[in-house]
Amino acid sequence: MKLLLIPVMLVGLVQASFGQKTFILSMQDKKAFVAVSAGVSLPLGAYGSGTMNAQRASMAGPGMAVSLSAGYRVLDHVGLMAKAEQHHNTIQSRALVESIDASYSTDWNVNSGDWSVTTVMAGPYITIPKGRFSFDGRLLAGWARATMPDTRVSGTYGSLPVTMQTIGSQSSALAAGGGATLRYRLNPWLAAHANADFSYAVLTFDNLSSKAWSSNGVSETPFYSSDRQICVISTSVGLTLLLVNSNRPF
Repeated sequence: MKLLLIPVMLVGLVQASFGQKTFILSMQDKKAFVAVSAGVSLPLGAYGSGTMNAQRASMAGPGMAVSLSAGYRVLDHVGLMAKAEQHHNTIQSRALVESIDASYSTDWNVNSGDWSVTTVMAGPYITIPKGRFSFDGRLLAGWARATMPDTRVSGTYGSLPVTMQTIGSQSSALAAGGGATLRYRLNPWLAAHANADFSYAVLTFDNLSSKAWSSNGVSETPFYSSDRQICVISTSVGLTLLLVNSNRPF
């Protein structure tokens, strides 16, 4: 019996040692990360409005956001990071119709692409660890590139069949933003996270054109410009790859 107890105790000690090592490793400080996220894009202000000045309201609706980010901590709790984010936002059909006709009619048929906004930004971040959890806050600045979609509305204006079409364009400008991340470590090198991010840019779209035609003839407004505020918040979840040990206890 005593001979049997000895190997059982040895196995228990090895398991306890391995468990302790795994726990310590899971809490080990990491200096760098790479993260991927996906979630919801929510337009704010004039970007999501369909009731303000039609030359400023972008009539964007909820959509999707995906992002890739990477960071490296240069001090105890402060680091530098870069983040690329892509937003796709639909056009609100009702708002588009109401922008040309105050009396919304089910006779109108709307065809439109999506708003597409890509931001590439970098800046400082601060991280506050608490056990397996950590909280990150960031302020970023960089560049935004957006595509204003083409739109086409067909229907009856009174008793007259009418088609109205707008050709969009692309534009780039400086952008600013910020956000926060709540992260939970799953193991020594992987964590799950939830993000909330905000970005803002003012872009000038050139070479826009509008055209309307009916049996009475054609009316066209070629090559005009319009300034648009792109303001969007995104909420997303994803996974973080944790890299570069601050110290090596084993």
